[in-house]
Amino acid sequence: MRDFDEKRVVYYGRNDYAAGVHRDRCLSVLASAEIVDLTSINEAIEAHQIKLTVEGIPELFLGQSIEDHPRRATILFSKACRLVSSELENKSIGEVYDQVELQYGKEFWELMEACGAWQKMKSSDFEKLLMDHPECLGMVLQYKKPVECFAGEIRRALINNPRYSAELIVGRLAAEETSEKALNLPQNLGNSEIDGIMLSYINSETANPNYVSALRNWPSGKVARYNPSPEVRVKAKRQYDKSMDDLFRNGIGLRYGTGVVIDLRQNACKGVTREGFSLTHSFSGRWLKEYMDPATVMNNLIYVFDFVDSHGLMQAPARKHEEHGIMATLGMHVKGEYRETTGFQMRSGLTYLETMAYANCLETNGGRLESAIEWVYNQYFAEEFDITGFSLALPSEKATWLDKCKAIGPEIERAVKAYSLYSKYGVIDDEYFPHESMRSFSSLTALDGKKYAIAGSSFERFGSLLFSDQCMLSYLHAEKISESSFYEMMVNRHVTRGDYPEYLQPNLNELIKNEFVIEHDENGRLEPTDYAVCLKIIWEHDALPLFRLGKRDLEIVESLASRHTISYCDKLFAPFESDYLDYMFNDASFSNSAGLRNRYDHANSSIDDPQADDIRADYFKLLSLLIAITLKINEELMRKSGLGGLDSFVDWPYYDESVFRLAREFGLAK
Repeated sequence: MRDFDEKRVVYYGRNDYAAGVHRDRCLSVLASAEIVDLTSINEAIEAHQIKLTVEGIPELFLGQSIEDHPRRATILFSKACRLVSSELENKSIGEVYDQVELQYGKEFWELMEACGAWQKMKSSDFEKLLMDHPECLGMVLQYKKPVECFAGEIRRALINNPRYSAELIVGRLAAEETSEKALNLPQNLGNSEIDGIMLSYINSETANPNYVSALRNWPSGKVARYNPSPEVRVKAKRQYDKSMDDLFRNGIGLRYGTGVVIDLRQNACKGVTREGFSLTHSFSGRWLKEYMDPATVMNNLIYVFDFVDSHGLMQAPARKHEEHGIMATLGMHVKGEYRETTGFQMRSGLTYLETMAYANCLETNGGRLESAIEWVYNQYFAEEFDITGFSLALPSEKATWLDKCKAIGPEIERAVKAYSLYSKYGVIDDEYFPHESMRSFSSLTALDGKKYAIAGSSFERFGSLLFSDQCMLSYLHAEKISESSFYEMMVNRHVTRGDYPEYLQPNLNELIKNEFVIEHDENGRLEPTDYAVCLKIIWEHDALPLFRLGKRDLEIVESLASRHTISYCDKLFAPFESDYLDYMFNDASFSNSAGLRNRYDHANSSIDDPQADDIRADYFKLLSLLIAITLKINEELMRKSGLGGLDSFVDWPYYDESVFRLAREFGLAK
């Protein structure tokens, strides 16, 4: 078994918390640089690591008794290169590698590259090393020179080690976290041969579902070197589905869910019950039957079914920071994928179920949800805002679910194009419709300039310090007390500078200097400012609509925008909303897009039953998208004109006691 020597120098980089941990060892070795003889490959690697440290973090060595550190480091490195050359003349590369200590697995190859040692290795020896140690492939393929020197040997090693090869190729080319690391595959390794590697991997018992999932959702438009064949994609999908079924068949995992009930016995508009991690939302059948006029139906979608939240933002989309920090790092995330968080799955699933339940409720009582939406475009926009040209013709009640799915996609596009024309020209001219294209929902502009405040270039730096559960300011080491964030620590505890160690003081200084935290003179207590509150809203909701803000709040936003902590967005949809709509509707923006429009426009599968449950579910997903788009367009027309909105309220109980009971259960109400 190889040795591990924790005392040896490793260069971690200047931004690593361990950046200076080996300074004293560096000084000790540098002191004898001119007289010492390097006798082992590990000493040679250490010499290179010392050189990197001296060059990368020169301030570590300021004011030390030993001078001329760069020259001494260069002398050491020259000796290291001579030792490498001597070792490779007398031994195979495999024999040299077998002497390397455990802490230097990566650093060994860094030294080979720095010394230009590739040409001193024999091809047969190099191939044997890769066959015996396929874990070296990842490091070797970061460098171009060995791939040029040993293309055939590396190709054979990749083909003969499909487990290492497949995970390496998928991880480097498709995964978000590691895609910045270079992967220089041999030019003689063709796409079909990589397909063979992937098929061998998929069919093996050791295939990791995370890597298999990446193959089924491969980011084709973002990866030029490899494009999985249809066979690889289909088999990857089947294997992933099978592995998930096997994994959860015996109850392994955490079960969560959401349900919808329209209860004719419930009087209050909204209720909720919890069982474990599942929530069932109940809605008053009495209210929904009593008021079925189109205007109330549309208002119900806002105020009863919560298609938009209290900020006027769509509820269903994923939010960037809604996952706890540790959860966000688990698993593999494919480059360009839409992050399907647990919160997103529950909220979006809720909107589909609400749409289906409300549509069924209306049809049972002689109405139609589609008729209310048609009324908005065909009558309300003209009467309320004096805008002609909006129109909509949704599928009939008697059409099959397949025909409904085929018909609703173009109608969604018609509504969006009409709005786009109005935003550009102030009128909706039929002659322009054929020339209007809609590639992304992010292209739709707001009618009146700035609409949202969103994250700016320095948002993440301050936001992470204030709101991340991974920030060290959220933990008091002496008292062993933790909160979900530093913001919550300040709100819930009496904390001062003295509660934090010296190495965290620069973080506190930065927050105080930039007016996100105030330090009270009388007792030293740290508290968040209004600037921090503004950032918190954007951290949690991904956007802050401006037209709902007062003068003081707008001044805060403008101040933060002038510092580039936040920025302005002049689009109809906030960026996270347009991402969601693109993910659901199209298939060009995200590697794992649902692509519902294209699914039914391009005959993506055979149809055994046009009334199948999965097609029915897709229709209500598309209908829920149309509802959200309609509410956002209506809100924008109201914002621009000052017209529209509720005229009066009906005296009817809004929340059932079950809502307050659950709030007390979660500590959200007294």
